[in-house]
Amino acid sequence: MKYETFRNHFRYRRELAGNVGVEREFHIKDEHGAIVPRAYEVLEALKQGIPTPNSDTARVLKPDADAFGYELSACQIETRVGPVVLHNLKKALTWRNAELVIALNAFRLRMSCEEVAPETMPLNVYPDPSGRYQRITKEMPRAVLLAACRVIGTHVHIGMPDHETALRVYNALCRHFAMLCELGNGSFGERLAIYRQMAPGYVPLPYEGWDHFYERATKEGFVDDPRKCWTMIRISVHGTIEFRMFGATDSVDRIVLWAARCHELCMNALAQAS
Repeated sequence: MKYETFRNHFRYRRELAGNVGVEREFHIKDEHGAIVPRAYEVLEALKQGIPTPNSDTARVLKPDADAFGYELSACQIETRVGPVVLHNLKKALTWRNAELVIALNAFRLRMSCEEVAPETMPLNVYPDPSGRYQRITKEMPRAVLLAACRVIGTHVHIGMPDHETALRVYNALCRHFAMLCELGNGSFGERLAIYRQMAPGYVPLPYEGWDHFYERATKEGFVDDPRKCWTMIRISVHGTIEFRMFGATDSVDRIVLWAARCHELCMNALAQAS
């Protein structure tokens, strides 16, 4: 029964196979350039709605509930786009970026796309209402918490139609891991080096089948919460293959390039599996 419970964490929608999603992480800086733990204020304001500037008519920015999210660090905000078809990705990213700028400007804040923050940054943990972050960090060594807070990145999702296809595509992608790490490197390897401190098992390894995936999840402690699988390519609960090796960037074009490469690799793997 436990095996079926594990499989049921992963939800697939066949009609969204091949669609693309992107999660972008940003640090928040104040007007003096210091990283500040103010994500909660910004996200709460977005829920209520933020008046947009320079508008002839009264307009309020109130995005979809899943457009913005929090991370472990209270100094970070995540933006989310998708699922969209690949040729609409640039437009979606550009619009979401503009929304974040409006929200931060309301607080005289700005976003930072530096992949690695200074060691002196605040280590405030976001007040996650579920208590998950508080449980994770309760006995976390300071060095690991610092590593988790300092690095930010861009995650690309490619939709899969079902469990078995997702596993076959994932296995095919493992051999492209090193190439993708190099493609997404924007800090001379520093971000990846820090990431390894908090996730020693970051290298994606093939699974012989879903039963093998389940066994490894049980052994490595993510069987009840697959989000605790920290490999840089992973089978995601969102019904996607998730690529986690790309750094943060202010270039939408660069993100589209990453997404297009991931999409191409997935489509090639799908073609070879059929």
